[in-house]
Amino acid sequence: MSFEKVEGSFINCLTELGIKKGDILYVSSDIKTLLFNMATEYGIKSKSGRNEALHELINTFQSAVGCEGTLLFPVFSWDWCRGKGFDIKNTKSEVGTLQNWVLENRNDFTRTHHPIYSFMVWGKDADYLCSLDNQDAWSHKSPFYFLQTHEGKQLLFNIESYQGLTFGHYIEQEISVPYRHPKYFFGKYVDENGVEETRMYSMYVRDMDFESGCGIHNDWLIDNGVAKRMIWEDNAMTIVDLPKSYPLIKDDMIKNRGKNTLTFSGGELDWNAKQTLPFEVKGIEI
Repeated sequence: MSFEKVEGSFINCLTELGIKKGDILYVSSDIKTLLFNMATEYGIKSKSGRNEALHELINTFQSAVGCEGTLLFPVFSWDWCRGKGFDIKNTKSEVGTLQNWVLENRNDFTRTHHPIYSFMVWGKDADYLCSLDNQDAWSHKSPFYFLQTHEGKQLLFNIESYQGLTFGHYIEQEISVPYRHPKYFFGKYVDENGVEETRMYSMYVRDMDFESGCGIHNDWLIDNGVAKRMIWEDNAMTIVDLPKSYPLIKDDMIKNRGKNTLTFSGGELDWNAKQTLPFEVKGIEI
């Protein structure tokens, strides 16, 4: 193979998007188009060939931010919420093929500790991020607060914001939307040393009788000057400046009832409504 055939154009695309040495870059992706092009355009059809190409892809991301930068790949899983527990080395991501590939193939990355919203991290801030002991998924002790306060950028690789901008849920918690509430989950947690214990982690969950979701589109962020898009090898790459997007998304939720940021079915955002529940607790079967 060789990803090397297109590596130069990929680096140029990242540079044009404003990604530079020292950046904190959070990468969310759907790589189906990339894998299809590998097979059809470059004849990369074997598992070993795909692995080589994906190693080169990750290496290129590392080169783009440099050792003074930081990379984060989301490896989110909701098994903890389903009562299935969490194994930091083995619980798979539910948010993308590339993320699981990093989990299984890149020993230079380390996983953060929250069993629902964990990241594979590499670079300058990896040790700090893995030292975080946030019980709450989106608290001020979480990676999402770190991204907001440290000029974090999110690269949306072939996905729309409503599919991958979890930062929007962090903002929902920041402003205490009335249709969500804290839920505390107890479960069996296996750490990096193979030690199993019962732990509690929480998440600001949506009321089950209130259907809502993230409604942010990349074009809206681009039109408002907090994101930029480029096309590389048929792949749409959108970079979002997370600190700059924060007040934009927050103001839309508060002042515009989430017209551009939230979706509702059978209801709407009512700031006069009270939370249906102050909190919930989900226990563990012994």
